[in-house]
Amino acid sequence: MELSLICAVVVIIGLIFEYFLRQLKVGNYESRYILITGCDSGFGHDFAKRADALGFNVFACCLTKTAAQKFKDTSSQKLVALEMDVSKDASIEKSLEIVNRTLPEGKGLWAIVNNAGILGGIGSTHLHTRQDYENTLSVNLYGVIMVTKAFMPLVLTEKGRIVNTSSCLGRIALLNSSYCISKYGVEAFSDVLRRELYRTGVKVQLIEPGAFKTPIFGRDYIRKMAENKVASLPADVKSDLPEDAVDQLVGSIRRLEETGSTNTQIVVDAYLHAVTALFPLKRYMVGNDSKYAYRLLSILPECISDFYVDLRDARSI
Repeated sequence: MELSLICAVVVIIGLIFEYFLRQLKVGNYESRYILITGCDSGFGHDFAKRADALGFNVFACCLTKTAAQKFKDTSSQKLVALEMDVSKDASIEKSLEIVNRTLPEGKGLWAIVNNAGILGGIGSTHLHTRQDYENTLSVNLYGVIMVTKAFMPLVLTEKGRIVNTSSCLGRIALLNSSYCISKYGVEAFSDVLRRELYRTGVKVQLIEPGAFKTPIFGRDYIRKMAENKVASLPADVKSDLPEDAVDQLVGSIRRLEETGSTNTQIVVDAYLHAVTALFPLKRYMVGNDSKYAYRLLSILPECISDFYVDLRDARSI
């Protein structure tokens, strides 16, 4: 009994010590430069604004010229808005040239935050095409890899951070095979990279959000995706679909979105901690679904998790 009490006390003290250790910050934000992809909207946009307000020198990478111009109009002069398509090597190289010209001599990047991502294909694997997989992987996986490789020498200079956005669906695969494959890839790439850079001082972190109500789940956007998917299918495949195929495709995504949290700032908080903490976590599971439901599903025997997923998504096509 006494031994059990001693063990409990040691565990509690250890948890308290870890908590306070995680609150220590690196400081000197004004002298640090960070690059964030996918800043047009959602998590990337909000984090870029937060980092700018805290005094960081921010390179906010947007897909569109309109989004980049909006940043220039509404942010401090320290924020540099760039157009970058993470799926295009030439676009990444062009951004690298701008970053190198902007950085003071001998200065590198404190952090790369690979936030850019798309929902990808829609529907079951039967409805996915090679192009669906290539489009999704080119942004969600290859974009992360190629941006990291391009800018990593600058991070090594500062012994900084590489923060990669995965998902709870990088732990348990369901609903959308192309999206899940891309996020499993981000998990694997980040784990390998973290171990390769173990002795360099560079830290690699994963952000694993659950479902959040962001523009990626926009109703008009999802319906348009579903309509385009059905319209593009071969006649023999299309003939086997139910009359309400578009509604079913939309519904499969809507069911996930309806359970999503509106508190997107907790994801921004995770980004911020990964960049500013002296002792950051290696993985940030953000949202109760990511922390508990999907985490539990990922470790349960497959006979149980498969039954649950089938029960939940029996209407998916």
